[in-house]
Amino acid sequence: MSNSASKSILLSFYTFLSRVLGLLRDHYMATNFGTGWIASAFSVAYRLPNMFRNLLAEGTLSQSFMPLYSDSRKISQEEAKVMSGAVVSFLFFLLSAFVATFLLIAPYWIPSFVGNTAEYSSLVVRLASILFFLIMTASLAAIFMAISNSRDRFFVPSLSPIVLNLTYLFVLIIVFRFVEGLEQRIVVLSIGIVCGGVLQLVLQGGYVYRQGVFPKFNLNWRHPAIKKIGSLMLPAVLGGGFYQISLLVDIFLANYIQNQNPNLGAVVSLDYSQRLVQFPTGIIGVALATTTLPTLLASLRKNEKASIPQEISNVLSFSLFLTLPSAVGFAILGKPIIDSIFYGGKWDHKATETTFAALRFYSLAIPVYSMNKVLISSYYAFQDTKHPLRINAIAFAVNLCINLLLLHSMKHVGLAIASATSACITFCLLLIGLKRHDIAIHYQAFAKRVGKTIIPVLCLGVWAKVFTLLFYQDTLQRLYQLGISHANASRLTLAIVLLPSMLIYFFIAYLLKSEEFGVIFRRFVRKKS
Repeated sequence: MSNSASKSILLSFYTFLSRVLGLLRDHYMATNFGTGWIASAFSVAYRLPNMFRNLLAEGTLSQSFMPLYSDSRKISQEEAKVMSGAVVSFLFFLLSAFVATFLLIAPYWIPSFVGNTAEYSSLVVRLASILFFLIMTASLAAIFMAISNSRDRFFVPSLSPIVLNLTYLFVLIIVFRFVEGLEQRIVVLSIGIVCGGVLQLVLQGGYVYRQGVFPKFNLNWRHPAIKKIGSLMLPAVLGGGFYQISLLVDIFLANYIQNQNPNLGAVVSLDYSQRLVQFPTGIIGVALATTTLPTLLASLRKNEKASIPQEISNVLSFSLFLTLPSAVGFAILGKPIIDSIFYGGKWDHKATETTFAALRFYSLAIPVYSMNKVLISSYYAFQDTKHPLRINAIAFAVNLCINLLLLHSMKHVGLAIASATSACITFCLLLIGLKRHDIAIHYQAFAKRVGKTIIPVLCLGVWAKVFTLLFYQDTLQRLYQLGISHANASRLTLAIVLLPSMLIYFFIAYLLKSEEFGVIFRRFVRKKS
């Protein structure tokens, strides 16, 4: 099995911890704010800086920076410090100007997009103006994380989202006890999130300093690396921008749907269904993509290009092995999953139904979302950001067309269908496009390995569906009779169905001698030893 797939197992554990904290955060968010107008205002306001943060901090910037940093290290460690210092200095100036511009124009253009009442628009502007500082902290932290990843240091960079989620929880659990009123609470939460971003930056910067590779800040903005990283990032930002803008369009269209159907809660339902899907894709897709890029760069440095197709194939099959069960689980067990995490307080059964309606379509594309992250990292290894740009442009056009086609008939569910469809098209085009770099995936061998994953997934799905149809409601009723609340009953019932599901999946994978199962088993045995 590939080196990057093996490394990603450990990294996935840390990411898993972060995502669990994220689900706990979402639970408190849901029970505090439900799907009302204040929760909707926060979802829209958070989406704006989050779009740019995802573009810069969680992919494009770090993955464009890493090949250049690797080239600088070939010259000398001192050159790497000077190069990274020039990039950080220029980035700080650029981001400062960008944030200042947003703060000036936000009160004028945001209300025209979100509509609704003046009170709603005003709250969106206020929250977005606070949260926009996340772009600054997250982007600068991304440079420090890329420096660590380039040196095969993954542990501390993986703690960054954990810090942010812990800050969330501190505000939601502790600070909220001293704050009255939902509107005041959402403002305090936004300030707390920005403070969490500052802590992320301090953590990553401090770790790089301890390694002795801290950037040497300088104002040499004519450094060749700045021009090069700009030429790499611009197509990548535009390409990633199509995906992020499509998510932003989804939120604004959901906002339009909610204005037309005030009791639907479309904005928050769409937002939470996306967050649930990001649980497996964040754990698996990001972990694999993060470890794949350094591995491919190392192969290129050693002139071992012939090994790259097998490396990519290994990582893709490993991604499918880990994400297909999640896709089936969300599609079949979506309601108890949603109730287990969100139910209570201001979150009711109607909110669950609305969220599941979108989740079941998002879930079908979970494996594709994860594999797309890996494939885009592969293009970055060849310093090719233009081809993914063209592919993302096509996917964006498809997404927009399907959105407009299904908007009125299927409401927010149509937005989920459009997103999943465009992700599948992106995957196919990215995979085919690898031929541009003389990377030929051995599809027959890849299909054989995927076939060993499909059979356990089908068995898992049959068990989950049978339990849902025959035993789920009876189990809930018995737990109700014992005086157990709906949320806790859902959690217990979910545990009852998930444990056998996992055993079925891994046991059949073991019988079929799945290579992916072998990697996980060997890693577990080695850690235990």
